[in-house]
Parts: sequence; structure tokens; C-alpha cells
Amino acid sequence: MNTPEAIAARIISVGDELLLGRSSDTNATRIERALAPFAIPVRDILVIADRIDAIAAALERTAPEDLVFLCGGLGSTADDVTRAGLAAWAGVALEHREDIAAALAERRRRRGLPVLSALAGGDPQALVPAGMTAIANPVGSAPGLVGRLRDRRLIVLPGVPQELEALLPAVLAECERFGALPPARRTVLWRTAQLAEMALASLIEPVRERHADLQWSYWLVEWGVDLFVRGGAAQQPELAAAAQEIDALLGDAVYGRQMMSLPRVVQELMLAQGKTLAVAESCTGGRLGAAITAEPGSSGYFLGGVVSYADAVKCEIAGVDSGTLAAAGAVSGRVAEEMAVGVRRRLGADYALAVTGIAGPGGGTAQKPVGTTWLALAGPDAVWSGCCRYPGDRERNRQLAVAGALDSLRRALTGVPVFPAAGLSWSRPS
Repeated sequence: MNTPEAIAARIISVGDELLLGRSSDTNATRIERALAPFAIPVRDILVIADRIDAIAAALERTAPEDLVFLCGGLGSTADDVTRAGLAAWAGVALEHREDIAAALAERRRRRGLPVLSALAGGDPQALVPAGMTAIANPVGSAPGLVGRLRDRRLIVLPGVPQELEALLPAVLAECERFGALPPARRTVLWRTAQLAEMALASLIEPVRERHADLQWSYWLVEWGVDLFVRGGAAQQPELAAAAQEIDALLGDAVYGRQMMSLPRVVQELMLAQGKTLAVAESCTGGRLGAAITAEPGSSGYFLGGVVSYADAVKCEIAGVDSGTLAAAGAVSGRVAEEMAVGVRRRLGADYALAVTGIAGPGGGTAQKPVGTTWLALAGPDAVWSGCCRYPGDRERNRQLAVAGALDSLRRALTGVPVFPAAGLSWSRPS
């Protein structure tokens, strides 16, 4: 039998849509992040079809004491067969739970939908394999399932990402309650922006070598790179020493020490200081505004923005001088600054961010290759602009531009240099 320290997690994602390319399987990352405090590695991820025999075969490939996540196939349609596949593999009955059926019926009534219990066979979401515990779904209908069958530690979750993420804390708490998880290891987190993964790794390598017994991991995320360092109970003094060294090395490259997104960090700073924001976007095509407004409560500081993709819109709406555009080109510091100043004045904001660049795959030149992006920040007392050459494809370059713009505002609000020097060529404030 595995010791608690040797538990392996295995993820089985169920869904024909995943195999046919209609949907992407993004749930593994969510599960891996949720397991981080327990230092449980994910050994493999398997994507399978919506078939009872495929589910049973995938479960058969797991080993006793594995922590198995079975995701998807918990809905009410004929192809949602995960419960049946699990029950068939375990050799247990599917039990109808009246309390779940009543909760599902009430949820459908509130939404003005027909109650499935009145139909032939009832709602299959009320079926639970014997020996499993149902966990209420806070944002959807299908409950999560937790339990031990055939010596496996099983967690069964809906495949809808929002529902899976909402259920994860509760199902992991239930696993802790019945001893299916090892004690949580202390984890220290640094969330960084505008610092490349290899640059981060190189910077902290001496610290990692001095504390090689700790667990180190780097995660590339939408806002930058996250660094995790973990240690068990006996390693707390060493973990504290390593954390102190890393704090000194990373400094203001760190935008957070908790799992809070960069837009959320910016929002809390803006609300605390009572400031307002406007944006002017070109190459990001509205992604900056979308990232800001994805956070509930953003209306408390975000006024709006301009997607000035065409040069005429840059001039007529964002306030760029046509002479500047002709002399410097759309992808330039002068244009970025005028976009920021113009939209700040037009919307009456305290701060304004502007982005203009060449996202790719085409449009680059020898002087301005693909990835060349100018960011600008106009504030009450100064205007800053900086150029970065992002190395990714179109999607990644646009995301990095959004992260860079938000991080420049975060820096201004916290009183540190607006644009970092490492690896980037930023102009001075003008």
C-alpha cells in the first residue's frame, strides 16, 4: 500500500467532444492547482469516450490507493454514463437518492424548466454508486461524488469547468475528512509578471540549490509565471529561510502572494485609492477591457475604453495626432502615449492604459518584428511608455500585452518603477 507521501493522482476526462476537438480539456490544470498544497503529483491524464466500457477500462488502469479524478459525463442526457461506468467497474449498485432528486427538481422549477422526475426514469443525476458520498454543486446541477471503491480514492466531478472548480474545495475537504489525502504541506507562492520563466528560474537558481530538499515548481499562467515552493512539517525553518531569500531577489516583480489574478490585484488597489481607469487598445482588440471587466466589482473603477484598430479611429476617437502617426507609425511609443493621454482626457479618468503592437503572425518588419508592442500609461502627473518584444504566437503575444499593461498600472499604484528593466527595453517617462 502506498504511504500518504507517495499518493499519485490520476485524471480521467470523459467526453466525445474532447476527442473530436470540439472542446479543450482545461480541467487538469485546475485539479493540479488544487492539489498543490498536498504535494500530490499527477501521474497521468487520460481522455476517453462517453462509453461505459471505456470508463471501466480506464479505471482498471489505476492502482490501489491512487487518487482518481473522473471528470465529465454527469449530466442528464443519454451519453452521460460516468456513474454507470463507475458502478460497473466497482461492481456496486446505482442508488436513487431522494434528497438529490428533490434538490434537482426545485432547481429546475426555479429556472422554469420541466422537472425530470416526472419523466420516465427520473433524473439520472440523482443516482449515486453505492459507497459514494454526494457533494452539492454550488453553481450547477450534478453533484460531485467522493468515496473509496476497490481501494481507490475516487473524486467524480462534472466536466463543465466552472462547476468543477466550484466543487473542488468541498470534495477535497471531504477527502481530508475520511483520510484520503495526506496532511497539507506548507506552500509558499510568488506570482510574477513581466518576468520570463527562464529568467525567473535563473534568478533563483542559487537559492534552489541551497534548499534542494524543498519541492520547487514553476507554472506559466496567463499573467506571468508562478513560483511554488513546498515543504513538510520538519522543513518549515528551511522553507522560511528560502522564502526570505526569494523575497529579496524578486522584489517588485511579485504582484501577489495568494492565488489572486493580476486584474483582481489591480482592482483592489484602484478601489482602495479611489481612482478610475480608461483604456485604448489596438493589437489586443478589447482583451484588456475584457480582462478588467471579468472581475466582479470592476464597475467601481473602470470607466470604459476604445478599441482603436484602424488608424482613423486612433486619430478621431483616441486622440492621436495624424502627424505623429505619419512620422512614428502606429506601433510606436509616441502613438501609445497619445492614445493613453487622449482616452484619459476623453473619458475623464485618473489613469489610462494604451496598447499598440504587432501580434502576428504577419505584419512584422526588420525594425519592428512580430511581437513588438508598445504600452503606455497616462496618470495624473506623468506619462510612461515602454516597448517589449514578445516571443509568442498571436494569442500569447496579445495575452502578454494585457498582462504587461495591467502590471504597469499595478506598479504605478504601489510606487515602484512602472516598467521593469530585466529583459525589456523601456523608455523613460515623458
